[in-house]
Amino acid sequence: MHDPIKPKAPFTLKHRTIKHLGPPLKATLLPMLLGLGGCVGAWVDMPVKQESKTAAHQQLIEHSRLPVITRTEKAAPQRQWCGTTLWAVIVPIPLKLPVCESYDRAAAYGKDIDGVETPLLYSSQKIDSDFYACGPFMFLAPLMHSYQGNALCGSFR
Repeated sequence: MHDPIKPKAPFTLKHRTIKHLGPPLKATLLPMLLGLGGCVGAWVDMPVKQESKTAAHQQLIEHSRLPVITRTEKAAPQRQWCGTTLWAVIVPIPLKLPVCESYDRAAAYGKDIDGVETPLLYSSQKIDSDFYACGPFMFLAPLMHSYQGNALCGSFR
């Protein structure tokens, strides 16, 4: 009988370590690994509405009457980009659409306690931007004046 030909073992890197790599590769690999510390973040741009109630609105509430809005006047609204931008290490991935609306001033009218039409609410809407991040070096983030969070995750305004 004859001996069957033994198949070659598949190539493995089990004996290779980082010390077997050449100096140029080591010089680029180390800073790259240090830079990939697992930081992720998202820049979020969303509309924020601010409302203020007038004295006429307060009078209706004090007299246990429900304020009824009959009409609204709004300054010319502007279409704005909103959504989020994801940050994976240092690469931004924008996920935004021009579907949000912002305006400087809007007035909601209704009848006051005497039945006269008057402004009951004033409002404005703007796009607010917050940056949310998580990573191993977030413990340094409180050095920034606008940081809110802990040593792992937080937000910047």
